[in-house]
Amino acid sequence: MPSEQRKNMKIGILLTDHVMDELIEKHGDMDDFYKYIFKKVDPTIELEIFDVVEGIYPNNINDCEGYLITGSRFSVYDQIDWIIKLKEFVKELDQLKKSLVGVCFGHQLIAEVLGGEAKAAKSGWTVGNQTYDLMEDIPWINEDIPLFTLLHSHKDQVNKLPDKATLIASTEKVPIAMYIVGDHIFSHQGHPEFKPEYVHDVATIRREVLGDEVYLAAAENIKNRIPDNEMIAKYWVDFFRRNN
Repeated sequence: MPSEQRKNMKIGILLTDHVMDELIEKHGDMDDFYKYIFKKVDPTIELEIFDVVEGIYPNNINDCEGYLITGSRFSVYDQIDWIIKLKEFVKELDQLKKSLVGVCFGHQLIAEVLGGEAKAAKSGWTVGNQTYDLMEDIPWINEDIPLFTLLHSHKDQVNKLPDKATLIASTEKVPIAMYIVGDHIFSHQGHPEFKPEYVHDVATIRREVLGDEVYLAAAENIKNRIPDNEMIAKYWVDFFRRNN
C-alpha cells in the first residue's frame, strides 16, 4: 500500500535503556535508532517514546495502536522496581491483546511474563550477526522468507518458550531466537535497529568483559556480513498494521 494511503498509526516505544555516554555523540541515543529504522520502512508511523526506567508510561494504554519493548543492559530477572512494573504492563497488554513487539531484553521479558524463562546462556556472550533458521512461517508475511541475519549483543537469552507461543526461528547459539504468541505478540532476540558500527563500538568498550576470543570473532563477523535490518523492521510494520 502506498505510504500516502496508509492509516496513521502510533507505536509506543517502551525504552528500557540508553546508549553509553561515551557513544551518544557518535551514534545518538536508543530512541534515535528506532526513529531511524521506522522512518526507513514506513515514514507514516508516529512513534511516542516512553522511558519506562523513569516510570513514564502512556496515560491510556489505548493511546497507541501497539508497543515495542527495547533492549537493555539489565536482566529481566533483576528484582528492580521498574522491571517489575514493566512486567505488570506487559500482562495488561497481553490481556487486551494489544500488538506487542519484543527486542532482546523485551523478547526475554515477554517470555518471563507469559510463563517462559530467560537466564544467562551457558555458551556465554553472543555478539555479532546471527543467521536465523525458520522453523515456521511468519503468518502475516505472504512471501518466501530467505535465511536472514540480525545483530546480537547479549549474554542472557530465552531458554523456555512462553505459554501458547510458537517458535518461529532459531540460530546456532540462540535456540529460541524468534517466537509469536497468538496474533498479538512478535518477539525476537536480534536488533534490527542496530547498525554494525554501533555493535562494534559497544563490543570494543566491553572487550575485557567479552574476552579476546569473543571480541575478535565478533569484529570479523560484523565486518564481513550485512544484517537484514530493514526486512525485519518491515515485518514489524506489517505486524502492527495487520492488527489495526
